[in-house]
Amino acid sequence: MKKSLILICILFSVLSFTIINQTDFLKLIDDKLDAYTQKRTPEKVYLQTDKPMYVLDEDIWFTGYLVNGITHQKSNKSKVLYVELINSNDSIVAKKKLYIEDISVAGDFKINKEWRPGKYIIRGYTNFMRNESVPHFFQKEISIYDVLNKENNNNNNNNNNNNIISNKTNQTTNKPNVSINSESVPELSFYPEGGYLINGIQSKVAFKIKDKKYSDINFTGTLTDQNGTIISEIKTLKFGLGTFSILPVAGKKYHVNANINGKKVNYPLPISLSKGSVLSTTNTGKSILINIISNKENGLQNNYLIAHQRGELLFKKYLDQNTKTYATQIPTTSLSDGVVSITLFDQEGHPIAERTVFVDNPTNNIKTTLKTDKETYKIREKVTLDLGVKNMNGLNQTSFLSMAVRDLKAFPYSTRTNNIKTYLLLNSDLRGQVEEPGYFFEKENDARRRYMLDLVMMANGWKRFTWQELLHGKKKELEYQAEEGLYISGVTNRLKRPYGPAQTDIRLTFFDKVLAQTPIIKTDTLGRFQFGPYVYPNSMSVFLEARLGNFESKNAKDREVMILLDNEHKSPVVEHTNTILTTDKEKQEANFIKVTEYVEQIKFEYNQKIEQLQTVELEAKKESEAQKRKKEMNRRAEYGDPFDPKARIDVTRLDYVPTSMWELLSLNPRLIDNGNEFVTQRDNAPLAVFLDGMPIDFAVLAAINPNQISFYDLLIENSQARLFYNKANMIVMYSKSGKGMPGNKAAERKPGIVDYNAPGFYIARQFSAPDHIKGFNEMDNTDLRTTLHWAPRIITTQKSGVRISFFTSDIRSDYIIEVEGISSNGQPIHAIKTFNVE
Repeated sequence: MKKSLILICILFSVLSFTIINQTDFLKLIDDKLDAYTQKRTPEKVYLQTDKPMYVLDEDIWFTGYLVNGITHQKSNKSKVLYVELINSNDSIVAKKKLYIEDISVAGDFKINKEWRPGKYIIRGYTNFMRNESVPHFFQKEISIYDVLNKENNNNNNNNNNNNIISNKTNQTTNKPNVSINSESVPELSFYPEGGYLINGIQSKVAFKIKDKKYSDINFTGTLTDQNGTIISEIKTLKFGLGTFSILPVAGKKYHVNANINGKKVNYPLPISLSKGSVLSTTNTGKSILINIISNKENGLQNNYLIAHQRGELLFKKYLDQNTKTYATQIPTTSLSDGVVSITLFDQEGHPIAERTVFVDNPTNNIKTTLKTDKETYKIREKVTLDLGVKNMNGLNQTSFLSMAVRDLKAFPYSTRTNNIKTYLLLNSDLRGQVEEPGYFFEKENDARRRYMLDLVMMANGWKRFTWQELLHGKKKELEYQAEEGLYISGVTNRLKRPYGPAQTDIRLTFFDKVLAQTPIIKTDTLGRFQFGPYVYPNSMSVFLEARLGNFESKNAKDREVMILLDNEHKSPVVEHTNTILTTDKEKQEANFIKVTEYVEQIKFEYNQKIEQLQTVELEAKKESEAQKRKKEMNRRAEYGDPFDPKARIDVTRLDYVPTSMWELLSLNPRLIDNGNEFVTQRDNAPLAVFLDGMPIDFAVLAAINPNQISFYDLLIENSQARLFYNKANMIVMYSKSGKGMPGNKAAERKPGIVDYNAPGFYIARQFSAPDHIKGFNEMDNTDLRTTLHWAPRIITTQKSGVRISFFTSDIRSDYIIEVEGISSNGQPIHAIKTFNVE
């Protein structure tokens, strides 16, 4: 009796432990996914540029999109977007800070004619995105050419090969053991469905050639066991991808054998496990069928099945029966488009099998119409375009769009290239890079494309988080906060003993067209303060006052306080793993250079003609003005002429005024931005900075408004620097006033007061294109544009679409209209249309 009672108690304890475990684990899944989607909501950024390639001295026009990484709708966290242009040395040559009120914002970069041609990266991110363990910033490769110097292009591209982007795909969890007998043969990787081969269970295996040279050709081989018995013939289908089925037998090893370049190559498959579970899926279009088979003694008992889409929990199931198989389905008719991740956990909560599936729900489809008033136009003729966005019910859909119209001869277009739809639905959520992602969306309801996309799911896998990190990683406080605007922050310190942080009263005053003053606030016990968020363009004159007592006090000692302002955060380190690369690069480059050379030649001939028509008197006048300006700068510089023309940047002669001192310094090709300061390009030597003869540091320099600078000289290992300043390497700046800067972080009027020009948000320039109806002396000017039109912000509503007009140029060619954007309900939009100019 006692023995029976003991057995019952033990059984009850075991059952209780299992029930508690399953309850706790499912709750842990709920809590962690909820925290991921609600509290630490990931954000995604996408940048559309007007074209993929540029020449020196051109403009890069772009639109930045910022969305919630789960729903792809408007983000409720960040409103500040950073966009950077990065050269092949991983130096940031230009940076913009943009304010996003809804989903998109316009921006632009001016390519300096002194920059080195080569491969560049345009990068977009928010401060909040930096909290991710592996930040998923948007990065896209663009090329900049010097069409007047072909040798310069070739040399730079060759030199940049080791510094620019690697297209190496991240390995999946089942890292293959590949035997390669020669460096001339490709790497072949295997991806068993669910993750592992299990003895005695039929498995589907995807394989991929990880070598661009071989992925575009048919790869054939045989699957054999260790005895050489042929199990099946295998071959790639597309993009170096293929699949086969295998029933592993205990004690046997398997290989794929191929003949490559006359050499026999042997690729061993991953060793199969004696015990385990295989998770397989089938997407019928209306539902995802899930089938699990196990050969473990307890089968699937006490296992957990979880499915999520971008972190949003779709399905959870505790398997309490001792069964070898389990099947279920998840309806897809109510799901968003994109990647669904399905994971099987064992009784200890360890993921043991995983599968990703792509959902393409027809009810989510959005139809974008692009209708021009003609299909063929003459040069300099007006084009009228009607643009509409409708849902599956034929109702107008609110959407945020951007549009580029460019020359197809200069920029051959492939429907398989990356766009906002492929990025948000594929590349932003999958490990590695999906090659030619547009291929999978070229045709609707295409069985072959669905099949190939499923192989992509097996070979790439979900990347936004790992279960180990999500469920068991240490909880970290957010290091980087979501920014809703601009902040003015810092610390107040005592000027006299006892030194250190002091709790003070502090207030802020803006000097704009209307004086605006904030209420007085008190710093915390460590002297910290923060004002904001604010939204203002360009820059604003700011006046800060602090008191140890209160502002009513007449005691002079209450002013014995120093205000130290925080510097803007340092840009993140440049990583290349997530960079989107240009496809069909060679063909695009050849066409682009050919058309651009033609355009530049016509411009050159036109400019020569204009110069011949100018009077000698006008030429002399222009020359004398330049000489006068040079004499003025030499007079202000104690050392006179720096001799090297590239050593001096005349701010007053720039085509545009940079928005920050960092951008202004980036105009000098001999300077490199290392994040905190600038160093010399040749040997990374540090630089001293002088302003109107007074030494300042880079922290102070960052607060200066570049509009107040007249010119600056770069003196590197120059006798002038040694003679006048006793320094080897210097940046010598001269303000327009000649009296130093009236407002910077070091310019204190008296204790307790600081005033400076606070940098604001960048406001994009207006895309300029000729109006061939209203133009004055129109026919005297050439019109040679490879980008006919750029519309960075187009908003359609539930009431109607929009009508857009622009003019053709003097280039007879085929043109493409490309529209990208996102609907208010989170559906990415991409549409194209072509027309001809004869």
